[in-house]
Amino acid sequence: MKLAKELTVPQALANFQDDDIYSEFSQIRIKHPHHEAAVEVFEKLRKRKIAAPRAEQTAASLFAGSRSGKTTTVKWYIEKVVGVAWLDSRFRNAKNREELREVEAIKKNCSAADIAELQTFALFVELSGATTVSGLISDFLEALGDPDPYGGTTKQRRFRVERYLKERGYQIIFLDETQHIKVQTFSGPVSRQEDATEVQNTLKRWLKRWPIVFVGTQHAENVVFEHQVYTRSVSPIKFGPLHFANDNDKIIFNDFCGRLAHKLVQHGILPSPPKILVSGDVPLCLNIASKGRLGLVTVIVRMAIENMLNEEKITLELGHLSMAVENFSVRIGICKSNPFTAKEIVIPSLEEYERDDVEIDI
Repeated sequence: MKLAKELTVPQALANFQDDDIYSEFSQIRIKHPHHEAAVEVFEKLRKRKIAAPRAEQTAASLFAGSRSGKTTTVKWYIEKVVGVAWLDSRFRNAKNREELREVEAIKKNCSAADIAELQTFALFVELSGATTVSGLISDFLEALGDPDPYGGTTKQRRFRVERYLKERGYQIIFLDETQHIKVQTFSGPVSRQEDATEVQNTLKRWLKRWPIVFVGTQHAENVVFEHQVYTRSVSPIKFGPLHFANDNDKIIFNDFCGRLAHKLVQHGILPSPPKILVSGDVPLCLNIASKGRLGLVTVIVRMAIENMLNEEKITLELGHLSMAVENFSVRIGICKSNPFTAKEIVIPSLEEYERDDVEIDI
Protein backbone atom coordinates (compact mmCIF):
# COMPACT_ATOMS: atom_id res chain seq x y z
CA MET A 1 0.00 0.00 0.00
CA LYS A 2 1.42 3.37 -1.00
CA LEU A 3 0.42 6.89 0.03
CA ALA A 4 -2.99 7.57 -1.49
CA LYS A 5 -3.01 10.86 -3.42
CA GLU A 6 -6.55 11.73 -2.37
CA LEU A 7 -5.68 11.51 1.34
CA THR A 8 -3.69 13.94 3.44
CA VAL A 9 -0.27 12.71 4.54
CA PRO A 10 -1.37 11.93 8.15
CA GLN A 11 -4.46 10.06 6.91
CA ALA A 12 -2.51 8.03 4.37
CA LEU A 13 0.20 7.10 6.86
CA ALA A 14 -2.45 6.12 9.39
CA ASN A 15 -3.79 3.56 6.90
CA PHE A 16 -0.38 1.90 6.58
CA GLN A 17 -0.08 -1.48 8.28
CA ASP A 18 3.06 -3.36 9.33
CA ASP A 19 2.59 -5.82 6.47
CA ASP A 20 2.39 -2.91 4.00
CA ILE A 21 5.69 -1.53 5.28
CA TYR A 22 7.29 -4.98 5.17
CA SER A 23 6.07 -5.57 1.62
CA GLU A 24 7.41 -2.26 0.32
CA PHE A 25 10.77 -2.70 2.03
CA SER A 26 11.13 -6.18 0.53
CA GLN A 27 10.97 -4.58 -2.92
CA ILE A 28 13.61 -1.91 -2.28
CA ARG A 29 16.78 -2.37 -4.33
CA ILE A 30 19.73 0.01 -3.81
CA LYS A 31 22.89 -0.05 -5.89
CA HIS A 32 26.32 0.55 -4.34
CA PRO A 33 29.91 -0.17 -5.46
CA HIS A 34 30.07 -3.67 -3.95
CA HIS A 35 26.72 -4.48 -5.54
CA GLU A 36 27.92 -3.22 -8.93
CA ALA A 37 31.17 -5.20 -8.69
CA ALA A 38 29.21 -8.36 -7.87
CA VAL A 39 26.84 -7.82 -10.80
CA GLU A 40 29.84 -7.37 -13.10
CA VAL A 41 31.19 -10.78 -12.04
CA PHE A 42 27.78 -12.44 -12.46
CA GLU A 43 27.46 -11.08 -15.98
CA LYS A 44 31.02 -12.09 -16.88
CA LEU A 45 30.28 -15.70 -15.89
CA ARG A 46 26.96 -15.75 -17.73
CA LYS A 47 28.48 -14.37 -20.92
CA ARG A 48 31.27 -16.95 -20.76
CA LYS A 49 28.62 -19.65 -20.79
CA ILE A 50 26.95 -18.04 -23.80
CA ALA A 51 30.24 -17.66 -25.68
CA ALA A 52 31.55 -21.14 -24.87
CA PRO A 53 28.57 -23.31 -23.89
CA ARG A 54 30.51 -26.59 -24.04
CA ALA A 55 33.61 -25.39 -22.18
CA GLU A 56 34.18 -26.02 -18.47
CA GLN A 57 32.59 -23.15 -16.60
CA THR A 58 33.74 -20.95 -13.71
CA ALA A 59 32.62 -20.51 -10.10
CA ALA A 60 32.42 -17.35 -8.00
CA SER A 61 31.84 -16.79 -4.30
CA LEU A 62 29.85 -14.11 -2.49
CA PHE A 63 30.39 -14.68 1.23
CA ALA A 64 29.51 -12.10 3.89
CA GLY A 65 27.67 -11.82 7.20
CA SER A 66 23.93 -12.37 7.53
CA ARG A 67 21.81 -9.54 6.08
CA SER A 68 24.67 -7.94 4.17
CA GLY A 69 22.51 -7.61 1.05
CA LYS A 70 23.93 -10.61 -0.83
CA THR A 71 20.61 -12.18 -1.80
CA THR A 72 19.11 -8.78 -2.61
CA THR A 73 21.97 -8.15 -5.04
CA VAL A 74 21.43 -11.53 -6.71
CA LYS A 75 17.69 -10.87 -7.05
CA TRP A 76 18.35 -7.39 -8.46
CA TYR A 77 20.64 -8.93 -11.08
CA ILE A 78 18.06 -11.53 -12.07
CA GLU A 79 15.28 -8.93 -12.24
CA LYS A 80 17.11 -6.07 -13.94
CA VAL A 81 19.68 -7.83 -16.13
CA VAL A 82 18.75 -11.46 -16.72
CA GLY A 83 15.01 -10.87 -17.01
CA VAL A 84 15.56 -8.21 -19.67
CA ALA A 85 18.02 -10.44 -21.56
CA TRP A 86 15.55 -13.33 -21.45
CA LEU A 87 12.70 -11.21 -22.83
CA ASP A 88 14.92 -9.81 -25.58
CA SER A 89 15.91 -13.36 -26.52
CA ARG A 90 12.27 -14.45 -26.58
CA PHE A 91 11.45 -11.51 -28.86
CA ARG A 92 14.37 -12.13 -31.26
CA ASN A 93 13.68 -15.84 -31.50
CA ALA A 94 9.89 -15.63 -31.82
CA LYS A 95 8.78 -17.86 -34.69
CA ASN A 96 5.32 -16.43 -35.26
CA ARG A 97 2.95 -13.61 -34.29
CA GLU A 98 1.49 -15.60 -31.43
CA GLU A 99 4.87 -15.87 -29.75
CA LEU A 100 5.48 -12.15 -30.32
CA ARG A 101 2.12 -11.32 -28.72
CA GLU A 102 3.04 -13.52 -25.77
CA VAL A 103 6.27 -11.59 -25.24
CA GLU A 104 4.45 -8.26 -25.50
CA ALA A 105 1.86 -9.46 -22.98
CA ILE A 106 4.61 -10.37 -20.52
CA LYS A 107 6.23 -6.95 -20.94
CA LYS A 108 2.90 -5.20 -20.44
CA ASN A 109 1.42 -7.21 -17.58
CA CYS A 110 4.35 -8.56 -15.56
CA SER A 111 6.54 -6.81 -13.03
CA ALA A 112 10.31 -7.31 -12.95
CA ALA A 113 9.82 -9.75 -10.07
CA ASP A 114 7.22 -11.68 -12.09
CA ILE A 115 9.57 -11.91 -15.06
CA ALA A 116 12.34 -13.11 -12.75
CA GLU A 117 10.10 -16.05 -11.88
CA LEU A 118 9.35 -16.80 -15.53
CA GLN A 119 12.85 -16.49 -17.02
CA THR A 120 15.01 -19.56 -17.62
CA PHE A 121 18.49 -18.03 -17.89
CA ALA A 122 19.39 -17.78 -14.18
CA LEU A 123 18.47 -20.37 -11.57
CA PHE A 124 18.27 -19.32 -7.91
CA VAL A 125 18.48 -22.24 -5.48
CA GLU A 126 18.18 -21.82 -1.71
CA LEU A 127 19.73 -24.74 0.14
CA SER A 128 17.96 -26.27 3.12
CA GLY A 129 19.74 -27.08 6.38
CA ALA A 130 22.50 -29.74 6.61
CA THR A 131 22.49 -30.38 2.86
CA THR A 132 23.00 -34.01 1.83
CA VAL A 133 23.36 -34.99 -1.81
CA SER A 134 19.70 -36.05 -1.80
CA GLY A 135 18.69 -32.74 -0.26
CA LEU A 136 20.86 -30.80 -2.69
CA ILE A 137 19.19 -32.41 -5.69
CA SER A 138 15.71 -31.92 -4.19
CA ASP A 139 16.44 -28.23 -3.59
CA PHE A 140 17.44 -27.90 -7.25
CA LEU A 141 14.30 -29.70 -8.42
CA GLU A 142 12.10 -27.47 -6.26
CA ALA A 143 13.74 -24.37 -7.74
CA LEU A 144 13.18 -25.82 -11.22
CA GLY A 145 9.48 -26.40 -10.51
CA ASP A 146 9.64 -30.18 -10.69
CA PRO A 147 6.25 -31.65 -9.65
CA ASP A 148 7.85 -34.40 -7.53
CA PRO A 149 11.27 -33.19 -6.27
CA TYR A 150 11.62 -36.11 -3.87
CA GLY A 151 10.48 -38.86 -6.24
CA GLY A 152 12.94 -41.34 -7.74
CA THR A 153 16.45 -42.45 -6.95
CA THR A 154 19.30 -39.98 -6.50
CA LYS A 155 20.60 -40.74 -10.01
CA GLN A 156 17.15 -40.37 -11.55
CA ARG A 157 16.58 -37.01 -9.86
CA ARG A 158 20.06 -35.76 -10.78
CA PHE A 159 19.29 -36.67 -14.39
CA ARG A 160 16.08 -34.59 -14.19
CA VAL A 161 18.02 -31.60 -12.86
CA GLU A 162 20.53 -31.77 -15.70
CA ARG A 163 17.80 -32.27 -18.30
CA TYR A 164 15.90 -29.17 -17.08
CA LEU A 165 19.06 -27.06 -17.02
CA LYS A 166 20.05 -28.10 -20.53
CA GLU A 167 16.63 -28.05 -22.22
CA ARG A 168 15.63 -24.67 -20.77
CA GLY A 169 18.97 -23.09 -21.60
CA TYR A 170 20.09 -21.95 -18.17
CA GLN A 171 23.20 -19.76 -18.28
CA ILE A 172 24.10 -19.29 -14.60
CA ILE A 173 23.23 -20.84 -11.22
CA PHE A 174 23.08 -19.06 -7.85
CA LEU A 175 23.41 -21.35 -4.85
CA ASP A 176 22.27 -19.52 -1.70
CA GLU A 177 22.81 -20.51 1.96
CA THR A 178 25.83 -22.61 0.99
CA GLN A 179 27.03 -22.70 4.59
CA HIS A 180 24.53 -25.57 4.96
CA ILE A 181 26.56 -27.87 2.69
CA LYS A 182 28.01 -30.80 4.63
CA VAL A 183 31.72 -30.57 5.32
CA GLN A 184 34.08 -33.38 4.34
CA THR A 185 35.74 -34.79 7.46
CA PHE A 186 37.91 -37.75 8.35
CA SER A 187 35.99 -38.53 11.52
CA GLY A 188 32.47 -39.68 12.29
CA PRO A 189 30.35 -42.26 10.47
CA VAL A 190 31.62 -43.41 7.09
CA SER A 191 28.18 -42.73 5.58
CA ARG A 192 28.44 -39.05 6.57
CA GLN A 193 31.89 -38.76 4.98
CA GLU A 194 30.68 -40.45 1.80
CA ASP A 195 27.64 -38.18 1.56
CA ALA A 196 29.74 -35.03 1.97
CA THR A 197 32.06 -36.31 -0.77
CA GLU A 198 29.10 -37.00 -3.04
CA VAL A 199 27.78 -33.45 -2.53
CA GLN A 200 31.15 -32.04 -3.59
CA ASN A 201 31.34 -34.37 -6.58
CA THR A 202 27.85 -33.38 -7.71
CA LEU A 203 28.71 -29.68 -7.49
CA LYS A 204 31.93 -30.22 -9.45
CA ARG A 205 29.99 -32.17 -12.07
CA TRP A 206 27.53 -29.30 -12.55
CA LEU A 207 30.24 -26.67 -12.46
CA LYS A 208 31.78 -28.25 -15.54
CA ARG A 209 28.60 -27.36 -17.45
CA TRP A 210 27.17 -24.24 -15.78
CA PRO A 211 28.76 -21.31 -13.94
CA ILE A 212 27.84 -21.38 -10.25
CA VAL A 213 27.87 -18.47 -7.80
CA PHE A 214 28.14 -19.72 -4.22
CA VAL A 215 26.35 -17.35 -1.83
CA GLY A 216 26.45 -17.62 1.96
CA THR A 217 27.91 -16.43 5.23
CA GLN A 218 31.65 -16.37 5.90
CA HIS A 219 31.34 -19.90 7.30
CA ALA A 220 30.56 -21.16 3.79
CA GLU A 221 34.09 -20.65 2.46
CA ASN A 222 35.54 -23.67 4.25
CA VAL A 223 32.48 -25.73 3.34
CA VAL A 224 32.34 -25.11 -0.40
CA PHE A 225 35.85 -24.72 -1.62
CA GLU A 226 38.02 -27.77 -1.80
CA HIS A 227 40.99 -27.59 -4.17
CA GLN A 228 39.23 -28.65 -7.37
CA VAL A 229 36.57 -25.96 -6.96
CA TYR A 230 39.12 -23.30 -6.00
CA THR A 231 41.03 -23.85 -9.25
CA ARG A 232 37.88 -23.09 -11.26
CA SER A 233 36.96 -19.92 -9.37
CA VAL A 234 37.41 -16.21 -9.95
CA SER A 235 38.57 -14.03 -7.04
CA PRO A 236 36.05 -13.84 -4.15
CA ILE A 237 33.58 -10.96 -4.45
CA LYS A 238 34.12 -8.36 -1.71
CA PHE A 239 30.86 -7.57 0.04
CA GLY A 240 31.57 -5.86 3.34
CA PRO A 241 31.22 -5.28 6.14
CA LEU A 242 31.58 -1.52 5.72
CA HIS A 243 33.66 -0.03 8.54
CA PHE A 244 33.74 3.70 9.32
CA ALA A 245 37.50 3.61 9.96
CA ASN A 246 37.89 2.99 6.21
CA ASP A 247 37.24 6.21 4.27
CA ASN A 248 35.92 4.41 1.19
CA ASP A 249 33.58 2.24 3.28
CA LYS A 250 32.35 5.38 5.04
CA ILE A 251 31.53 7.04 1.72
CA ILE A 252 29.66 3.96 0.48
CA PHE A 253 27.69 3.68 3.73
CA ASN A 254 26.73 7.37 3.86
CA ASP A 255 25.66 7.26 0.22
CA PHE A 256 23.55 4.17 0.93
CA CYS A 257 21.74 5.98 3.76
CA GLY A 258 20.97 8.87 1.40
CA ARG A 259 19.73 6.54 -1.32
CA LEU A 260 17.57 4.68 1.19
CA ALA A 261 15.98 7.98 2.27
CA HIS A 262 14.95 8.65 -1.34
CA LYS A 263 13.76 5.06 -1.88
CA LEU A 264 11.31 5.54 1.00
CA VAL A 265 9.63 8.23 -1.11
CA GLN A 266 9.82 6.28 -4.37
CA HIS A 267 8.06 3.35 -2.72
CA GLY A 268 5.39 5.59 -1.24
CA ILE A 269 6.39 4.85 2.35
CA LEU A 270 7.10 8.46 3.34
CA PRO A 271 6.05 11.74 1.68
CA SER A 272 9.58 13.20 1.69
CA PRO A 273 13.11 11.86 2.27
CA PRO A 274 13.85 11.67 6.01
CA LYS A 275 16.85 13.97 6.51
CA ILE A 276 17.55 12.27 9.83
CA LEU A 277 19.16 9.33 8.00
CA VAL A 278 22.03 11.51 6.77
CA SER A 279 22.24 13.95 9.69
CA GLY A 280 25.04 14.24 12.23
CA ASP A 281 26.19 10.96 13.77
CA VAL A 282 23.12 9.01 12.61
CA PRO A 283 24.94 7.18 9.76
CA LEU A 284 27.75 6.29 12.20
CA CYS A 285 25.24 4.97 14.75
CA LEU A 286 23.48 2.95 12.05
CA ASN A 287 26.84 1.59 10.95
CA ILE A 288 27.62 0.37 14.46
CA ALA A 289 24.10 -0.98 15.04
CA SER A 290 24.25 -2.96 11.78
CA LYS A 291 27.91 -4.04 11.98
CA GLY A 292 28.31 -2.34 8.63
CA ARG A 293 25.81 -4.61 6.87
CA LEU A 294 23.55 -2.72 4.51
CA GLY A 295 20.73 -5.24 4.69
CA LEU A 296 20.55 -4.72 8.46
CA VAL A 297 20.34 -0.95 7.97
CA THR A 298 17.11 -1.41 6.02
CA VAL A 299 15.73 -3.64 8.79
CA ILE A 300 16.51 -1.01 11.45
CA VAL A 301 14.98 1.80 9.37
CA ARG A 302 11.90 -0.30 8.65
CA MET A 303 11.38 -0.91 12.36
CA ALA A 304 11.95 2.78 13.08
CA ILE A 305 9.20 3.71 10.61
CA GLU A 306 6.90 1.21 12.29
CA ASN A 307 7.68 2.94 15.61
CA MET A 308 6.86 6.28 13.97
CA LEU A 309 3.49 5.01 12.76
CA ASN A 310 2.68 3.52 16.15
CA GLU A 311 3.17 6.99 17.64
CA GLU A 312 0.96 8.42 14.86
CA LYS A 313 3.69 10.75 13.66
CA ILE A 314 4.62 11.63 10.09
CA THR A 315 8.30 12.48 10.59
CA LEU A 316 11.01 9.94 11.34
CA GLU A 317 12.87 10.99 14.47
CA LEU A 318 16.03 10.02 16.34
CA GLY A 319 13.96 8.32 19.03
CA HIS A 320 12.33 6.01 16.51
CA LEU A 321 15.74 4.85 15.27
CA SER A 322 17.07 4.46 18.81
CA MET A 323 14.07 2.36 19.83
CA ALA A 324 14.54 0.13 16.77
CA VAL A 325 18.21 -0.42 17.61
CA GLU A 326 17.38 -1.18 21.25
CA ASN A 327 14.62 -3.64 20.38
CA PHE A 328 16.51 -5.32 17.55
CA SER A 329 20.29 -4.85 17.33
CA VAL A 330 20.98 -4.78 21.07
CA ARG A 331 18.39 -7.42 21.92
CA ILE A 332 19.78 -10.07 19.58
CA GLY A 333 23.43 -9.18 20.11
CA ILE A 334 24.45 -7.43 16.90
CA CYS A 335 25.84 -4.61 19.02
CA LYS A 336 26.56 -4.64 22.76
CA SER A 337 25.03 -1.24 23.51
CA ASN A 338 22.88 1.35 21.78
CA PRO A 339 25.10 3.91 20.00
CA PHE A 340 22.18 6.36 19.84
CA THR A 341 22.06 6.63 23.65
CA ALA A 342 25.79 6.26 24.40
CA LYS A 343 27.61 9.18 26.05
CA GLU A 344 30.56 8.51 23.78
CA ILE A 345 30.32 6.67 20.46
CA VAL A 346 32.98 3.97 20.17
CA ILE A 347 33.44 2.16 16.84
CA PRO A 348 34.06 -1.58 17.34
CA SER A 349 37.02 -3.16 15.56
CA LEU A 350 36.78 -4.57 12.04
CA GLU A 351 37.30 -8.02 13.56
CA GLU A 352 34.19 -7.50 15.67
CA TYR A 353 32.25 -6.42 12.58
CA GLU A 354 33.32 -9.56 10.75
CA ARG A 355 32.09 -11.88 13.48
CA ASP A 356 28.80 -13.49 12.49
CA ASP A 357 27.59 -15.20 15.65
CA VAL A 358 23.93 -14.26 15.23
CA GLU A 359 21.58 -15.92 12.72
CA ILE A 360 19.27 -13.19 11.46
CA ASP A 361 16.01 -14.00 9.72
CA ILE A 362 13.69 -11.01 9.90
